[in-house]
Amino acid sequence: MAIQTTRGTDAWIERISVQEMPALCATVRMLEKMAQDDNMSLADLGKSILHDNGLTTRILRVANSVTYSRGSNQVTTISRAVVLLGFNALKQICITAKLVDSLLKSHDISQPVYERLLRLIAQSFHAAMLARMILADYDEATREEAYIAALLHNLGESAFWSMGGPITEQLDQKLRQTQSDSNEIIREMLGTSFMKISAGLASSWNMGSMLQLSLKDPERRTPELQAIAEANTFSALLLNPKTTPVQIEQELNVLGKLMKLDVKEVKQRAKNCAEETIKLAYTYGALMLSPYLDASLAPLLTSEKTVIPVNEPDDAIQLKTLRELTALAHEKADINLIMQKSLHGIYAGVGMDRVLVLLLNREKTHLQPRFASSLEEGPLKEIFIVDLTGGRSIFNHCIQSQETLWIKSHTDPRWNHLLSAATKAISCARGFFLSPIVIDKQSIGLFYADRAASGRELESEDYFNFIHFVQQTNLCLTNIMRGK
Repeated sequence: MAIQTTRGTDAWIERISVQEMPALCATVRMLEKMAQDDNMSLADLGKSILHDNGLTTRILRVANSVTYSRGSNQVTTISRAVVLLGFNALKQICITAKLVDSLLKSHDISQPVYERLLRLIAQSFHAAMLARMILADYDEATREEAYIAALLHNLGESAFWSMGGPITEQLDQKLRQTQSDSNEIIREMLGTSFMKISAGLASSWNMGSMLQLSLKDPERRTPELQAIAEANTFSALLLNPKTTPVQIEQELNVLGKLMKLDVKEVKQRAKNCAEETIKLAYTYGALMLSPYLDASLAPLLTSEKTVIPVNEPDDAIQLKTLRELTALAHEKADINLIMQKSLHGIYAGVGMDRVLVLLLNREKTHLQPRFASSLEEGPLKEIFIVDLTGGRSIFNHCIQSQETLWIKSHTDPRWNHLLSAATKAISCARGFFLSPIVIDKQSIGLFYADRAASGRELESEDYFNFIHFVQQTNLCLTNIMRGK
């Protein structure tokens, strides 16, 4: 039986536009139409965004990030964001947010394909930031258009991998096994190339001329198109583990000539750009890109490379913390102190990279971080605000079932149906622990723990130790509330 029937450029454009990524298609077409309409105002743009609650939340979060913040005051409304950021920046944020959501919404992606997709999204995200960096001396409108062109340069390929299913798995396997021309294998299976699909989407969705030219006429050597091409080349090099230091230096030289800067200055700017990309990915909720973006930064650090410390399990800390929890229960201690003590035991004793205490709000519509510990710096508390109103999720299930869960990966067959794109965006792709905080048989929140920073595997002993701490915490909290 044939795996799929879609063949040829036009068929893939139709499928991606209508079936796979209709939300992104609609957003891009709407923004491009507004950009070409002289009668459209910024107020009209704000109104068109307000109906999408998820997009509104994302825009406000990004608008308040270090990259886009225009002052010390918090941006709390879309109308204020529109005024402060302007059309071009807002267009960029909308497309980036929708791209991330559209590409990561599928639940039917095998682990190898999912990893290939994450690497490609990270590469595109980094390329977009590099294009802006290369064109630092150009006007804001040009830089924003170059950002979008670099971001969507691999849209056809990204959209394909995000579908999941047998066709993606078969192509992934063939590409891994072959030593011959990969483009020929792709043409044989799809009846076209990824580049042609990207170019067709750019035309069909009425995207900007800069993106269309970069795909249809890549040999044209205007500074803007050179910036897009080199940004994609450099981001791909940085993410390829086979890239040598000599190749990195060669590309830095190319960028130096393009930017009219010496190699040392270009390298520093590229390093700053990579670090800013990592922070911005957090803001967009694309936390699963972190390992790949971290990898893209590593070749630029050379001698100044820092090693992330590792929290190895420590039996002495576990025993000491468990004893302290027991003592606090008899002392009728403050509930917050007990939660902090337990969090420390899981973080430093069990040896986890990230641990959070998430508590239900009064309306029980959201889980909000109360306490958090992490090996890496980052806006962890801002990212881990969990919306419980969107239907069934792994967080809802944990609260309602009151069972401790070990989700072994984002493609764990047991829990995959409960892992939404929003959940994947904040949780660790390699697995995590989740357990309810229960007082007198009532769930008031959750413990979350993973090893996202170091990438170490979770073991059965880690899981049992995690369970022990949560059980002890729940016992302490129940005893205190009962007045014992």
